[in-house]
Amino acid sequence: MSSRQVGGGRGPAQPSAKRTERLEAFAARALDFEEVLASLERFAQTSLGLRALRTITPQADDAARWALRRCEEMTMLARHGGTPPMSGVTDPLPAIQHAHQHGRALEDESIVALRGFFEAVERLSKWLFEHEGQCPALGQLATGMPDFEPLLARIELTVDDRGRVKDSASPLLARLRKEGNEVADKIDKALRAIIARPEVKVVLSDTSPQRRGGRPALAVKAKSQGRVPGIVHDRSQTGETVFVEPREVVALGNRHGEIEADERREVERILLELTRAILREEEPIFEAAERLGKLELAAIGARYAVECNGRVTPISGEKGAPKGLLLRGARHPLLLEQKRLGRLAEVQPIDVRLGADFDLMIITGPNTGGKTLALKTAGLAGLFARCGLPFPCSDGSAVPLYEGIVADIGDEQEISQNLSTFSSHLVRIQAGLERAGPRVLCLLDELGGGTDPDEGAALSEAILETLMEKGAPTIASTHIGKLKEFAFRHPRAENACVEFDAKSLSPRYRLLVGTPGESGALVIARRLGLPGKLIDRAHQRLVKRDVEVQKLMADMRNARTQAERVRSEAESRLEDVERATREIQQKKVEIERKGEMLEAEAQRSIEERVREARRRIEGIQQLLAQVPANLRKSLEDAVGDLDAELSGAALSDRRTQFLDSIAKGSFVYLPRYRQRVPVQKVDRAKRELKVMLGNMSMTVSFDEVTAYESR
Repeated sequence: MSSRQVGGGRGPAQPSAKRTERLEAFAARALDFEEVLASLERFAQTSLGLRALRTITPQADDAARWALRRCEEMTMLARHGGTPPMSGVTDPLPAIQHAHQHGRALEDESIVALRGFFEAVERLSKWLFEHEGQCPALGQLATGMPDFEPLLARIELTVDDRGRVKDSASPLLARLRKEGNEVADKIDKALRAIIARPEVKVVLSDTSPQRRGGRPALAVKAKSQGRVPGIVHDRSQTGETVFVEPREVVALGNRHGEIEADERREVERILLELTRAILREEEPIFEAAERLGKLELAAIGARYAVECNGRVTPISGEKGAPKGLLLRGARHPLLLEQKRLGRLAEVQPIDVRLGADFDLMIITGPNTGGKTLALKTAGLAGLFARCGLPFPCSDGSAVPLYEGIVADIGDEQEISQNLSTFSSHLVRIQAGLERAGPRVLCLLDELGGGTDPDEGAALSEAILETLMEKGAPTIASTHIGKLKEFAFRHPRAENACVEFDAKSLSPRYRLLVGTPGESGALVIARRLGLPGKLIDRAHQRLVKRDVEVQKLMADMRNARTQAERVRSEAESRLEDVERATREIQQKKVEIERKGEMLEAEAQRSIEERVREARRRIEGIQQLLAQVPANLRKSLEDAVGDLDAELSGAALSDRRTQFLDSIAKGSFVYLPRYRQRVPVQKVDRAKRELKVMLGNMSMTVSFDEVTAYESR
């Protein structure tokens, strides 16, 4: 690599393989997760946010909790129009990677983009600090945020708003550009003098100076080329005009070319040094980009939640949230997108619960798509929680932080492995059984299908028993009627069905827990117009025991449907009570916050008045030297007493707490300079602080700092 190239570094490792592996652990492909993410891209405001969304990955427990808190806080702000100012935020990764890959200085547009990024970091850090009290999880993003003020100052000294290197970037560049302008003026004057000659003007096709290949030239009629001695640099497309550099300006043109070449080399040197300075901050840049990416992911989630009336689901079992998976009024994100595009009239909300009263739900009924929808909705809710995203559902929902998701959904054949539909199901189920556990959600679609019903039923029961022994929360759909009886024999298993409209032969998509479904084959056949005698003959062939079982299940279904209706009404009333309680609590918090704001305003006013009084006392103390000695002592005592009283005037409980909380790394506000500054050292004995104001370290007294910014 030459001396003109950028040295070292290769950018951050690409996480695509790791991300793919992580997504596979949560069955992202089976759950159409990438398609769902694509539908959220319209909520991204910046290139950085778009990359953060496209590379989002299921996170570890603590990281997922923080992401959910950030999204919840951002949603609260979004509902009140208080989202962060993301304008100017750009993704620094492409510029950094380009510099490494090509080994050259950053181009103008890349430097402008990076300057916008550094300015956005500074602006958003301030915004995060201002909202830290109200939004502590968002405020955490600002703690330890890299400081790019020195680098930003260097960029501003080097290039202008368009990324062009300033004349003042180096003494040599300033001299070269000045000399270049002077030589260019001489060339222009010489050309205009030549053009003014009568014998030359008549042979020109254009009487203004021209440039061709970076050289000064005149547009001369081709037939009169010899009338203007000089060097021909170009011809017009018609061939009727030649562009001639007059002999009188060749020397000046040569000098101007030399100056331009020197200027290009100096500009390249300056940009190369600036690029190296930027690349030395590569790790802090990526750290800041990751933090701002998390900030915009929270904003994307908030905008999505506001549009779809979704919410950040509480984590099951934490802070009073119910145990297990509980979805109320859940809607599949892709169906919501279809509705937004006008391709779907309505999206039917569904309720899903699992893991509290039972660990296994067996969904039976007609093959109408509603069962698969329930499985995918439950799986996406778990995956959204792991990624820190809100989900389209109602209040009262809760989602566990599953360690993984196993999904056998769909009937695609493993052609490359020469596997049938049934075999491909078994391959995926086998892989799932190896991972199954109490924190792994298992989703099995059309369990036992594609083979002999009796053997399929026996194998399915064995699979379900194995999952229950492992304590794995499982939702399975099936056409096998015998599996309905399985739930009756196991206390931690439950039947369910998707409500079906026999008249329209379409699902209503409402999931009825505790109610086994019917295939409805004979009903559907009759509705589709098959001969009545044929339907009657089929009905007669049903074994008497099957008829009795069907009647028993029908009675149970009616009883459970009634019980579920009562349960739903009770939960609805409980939800109303909880909502009213939350509203009361929110009003209480709002009243307390307003009280704190009023107290803060009063404290700010007191502190500003105390500072003004102190400035006047300092003026009086300077004048005391001019007072006669016999009066000076009493005046000094009076002024000292007044100064002591002023010290106590600003010490409310809130200010005392503020002063006690100051530590190295804290931020305080300096009214004198109207800036928030970081604290480097605290000397409580002297009541002094050492702070950084820009690049300057300075010492200030406790009385000169406050927690509140002046208006």
